[in-house]
Amino acid sequence: MCNACFLAVLPPTITIQLVVTSLALLYGQRLLFPKSTSYKWARRITLVFTALVSLILLALGTFLFVLYGNEDLRSRGFANLCVSQNLRASPLDEHRCGILHEGNTMGRVLEIGPGPGTNFRCFQDNNNSSIVISSGGIESYVAVEPNPYFEEEMRKEHAKRGLSFPLDIAVIKGEEIEVPSESFDVVVLTHVLCSVNSVDIVLSNAERAVKPGGRIIFMEHVIAPDGTTTRFVQRIVEPMLTILGNCHFRNLRREFEERYSGSGLFDLTMLENFDAPMPKPMAFVRPHIKGVITKKAN
Repeated sequence: MCNACFLAVLPPTITIQLVVTSLALLYGQRLLFPKSTSYKWARRITLVFTALVSLILLALGTFLFVLYGNEDLRSRGFANLCVSQNLRASPLDEHRCGILHEGNTMGRVLEIGPGPGTNFRCFQDNNNSSIVISSGGIESYVAVEPNPYFEEEMRKEHAKRGLSFPLDIAVIKGEEIEVPSESFDVVVLTHVLCSVNSVDIVLSNAERAVKPGGRIIFMEHVIAPDGTTTRFVQRIVEPMLTILGNCHFRNLRREFEERYSGSGLFDLTMLENFDAPMPKPMAFVRPHIKGVITKKAN
């Protein structure tokens, strides 16, 4: 079966492929050895191995099918996964907090897709990041998060960090934002553009929301170059990530460059590639970009 073909198929088809592959393994292992007693133990060992692999594939296919058909379960599961990861500091915090610092996060802040409030750790003194942002400069913080299971965790994180700025949470999608034009000093986008339905609409809403002289701060994982092992792995895992968290690998660097190069209203004041310090099992999400977009003053 063509692994690269995973990218183009719909989630239910992925389930069918996994099930068919598990059955094909069970049937195909009989063809590896001729029916001779001299191969008896080799056939048995092969049968056990292929049976285990087939069961794993079958279980994965069933799991993905159940998730695909149950949005509430999918949202709850993804929230629990993110919350468990948010309990401990990450080497990525240096980049996360660094770009928030570089973008001068203060005044009225709008964050699209904050999840469990991961960025809040950048506003507290006792974290593992060498760059800490004073929360005293933040007048208000509006969090736009469509997953309702993140709301309670976000409030817990806000209280846990002892943050004094008021927090308002809107349980809607980034494409559905309706805020007065030029009403925020900073708009924050970190690890969110991979999961939105329309990058164009979300960026348009961010552009409209930010004041002249304000900033749009972003940090996102991106697609790896074609022909690399990382890109090959991304093709394989992307359909599963799409079901788990509506997550895609996109060429966001090109998106930002084409959108803001030569723009009359915005300056792409910073755009940097970097490899996120991810553990080996998550190496396929190491390609990242971060940067700051400044809205020109009138």
